[in-house]
Amino acid sequence: MKKIVYIVTILIVGFYSCVDPYAADSTYIKDTSALSAASYMERTDSLNVSMWVQLLKYTDLFNTLNLAANYTCFVPSNDAMKAYLTKKGVANVTDLNIDDAKLLVKYHTIKGTLYSSVSFEEGVIPDTTATGDYLSTSFEVDGGAVRINTEATITKTVKTNNAYIHVLNATLTPVTETIWDKLQSSDFSIFRQAVIATRMDTALSKVTDFISLVKHTYHYTLFAVPDSVYKANNINSFQTLCDSLKSATDYTSTTNALNLYVNYHLLNQQISYATLANFSLTDTKRSKNYSTMATNQLFNISEVSKILYINYSSTTGKGAKFLSINKNCKNGVVHIISDVMRVQVPKLTTIVWEFTDYPILASTLSKYRVSGLTSQYTSLLSPTVATCYKWLSIPDSKPGLTYVVANKNETESYKAINYDYLLLNLGTYGWVEMTTPSILAGKYTITFGHYNLIQPATIGKVGKLWFIVDGAYVGTQPVTTQGANTTKSAYTTSSVGTVTFTTTGQHKVRILAADTYSSYIDCLTFTP
Repeated sequence: MKKIVYIVTILIVGFYSCVDPYAADSTYIKDTSALSAASYMERTDSLNVSMWVQLLKYTDLFNTLNLAANYTCFVPSNDAMKAYLTKKGVANVTDLNIDDAKLLVKYHTIKGTLYSSVSFEEGVIPDTTATGDYLSTSFEVDGGAVRINTEATITKTVKTNNAYIHVLNATLTPVTETIWDKLQSSDFSIFRQAVIATRMDTALSKVTDFISLVKHTYHYTLFAVPDSVYKANNINSFQTLCDSLKSATDYTSTTNALNLYVNYHLLNQQISYATLANFSLTDTKRSKNYSTMATNQLFNISEVSKILYINYSSTTGKGAKFLSINKNCKNGVVHIISDVMRVQVPKLTTIVWEFTDYPILASTLSKYRVSGLTSQYTSLLSPTVATCYKWLSIPDSKPGLTYVVANKNETESYKAINYDYLLLNLGTYGWVEMTTPSILAGKYTITFGHYNLIQPATIGKVGKLWFIVDGAYVGTQPVTTQGANTTKSAYTTSSVGTVTFTTTGQHKVRILAADTYSSYIDCLTFTP
């Protein structure tokens, strides 16, 4: 969890103008339900999206949406477009800069997949728009209407012969800024200076890079503190902040108080508010800890009286609230918080550690931790790419590790945390080793979340696994990954044993195969 998150840039398939295959067919429009997306929008007045049709024609993308391909189109209504033009200071669609206009259309369009209203879940849509960006979805409290990027509500949905058209009451704002760009606002002058002093401005301004000849995209989550919050706490300048932290001037040192403070506000993965606010059904305390980019420092997320806090104190009844959420950027997301949020040791809480929780997986997989897939996604991992794992297969002809994202229609498989898990096929005495996120010092009981075997040939047999933590075996016998149900579709938990960590930090976990059979593994839970 200490490495920078990289996510492979998805190459956008050509989104070009083509000849409308139905333009010359006068009989085709007699049945409007058979029209393709652009023609349907043009010839169905009740949809009230004629200005978007003008935009499609102005950008030369009208005929593209009539191709025999699948699209999900988020289409602002005429009222939404009028408000957008007013904001831009222009009177007509054709007065928009052509490049900005094309960006707007592409940002509102997902190519290759049909998403109906019932396809949406709280979180992020699995496929990117034609600009390569992900859209987030949420639900309004009253009525449950779908919100996109917390900016617009879907007011109507229609199905054409090649698309779902979702009419919006507002336009979406294309993501063009980095996190560093967001911090250029005058609202963040103090925090911005802290970022510069620690040289994190370089990281937060970078979108892509080449690592080992592979193009990657950076993603972070930033919890930004506005100047108004600092001033409410008698911090009126960057120097005052440093003084309050008792920081030395070697700001780039990872042990420096200011450096720890800035990185304490960063996660090396992109996490939406919906994910932060999501707790397991068995978590009655509604509390969890996150490992930050500050070395061995964690903060706590708690829900108290239906309000989400960072580092909530039951003694004072206070913690950092969220003033604004899900400010999407090209390299992550920004949440604005109501507290200075100093580095502190959070309370002990249950840690659920997923075996797939690694930046490098996000950098190399076309589907990573996505919800709503209608077919299972699998990827055989390579040891030269998936460097978060070290493993040995015996014999070496065994596949080793396979990454899997569950199909949402498979009820039990979909119970995996973040919908993904690993398939181990290591052979007898084969092993895989990985590193946990930072865990607070303390004594923990370990339980193991997993599925049963899937291969019919192994029915009645077992997959046995030993767990070795920091070089010591945990438990008195291996854990078996096949229960009474002989299919993968049964998600279950098994007891592993207990461990005591004398210091806060990361730990090496080795999983050793005690027989030749496969296992589907999801997570380890550390309960204090």
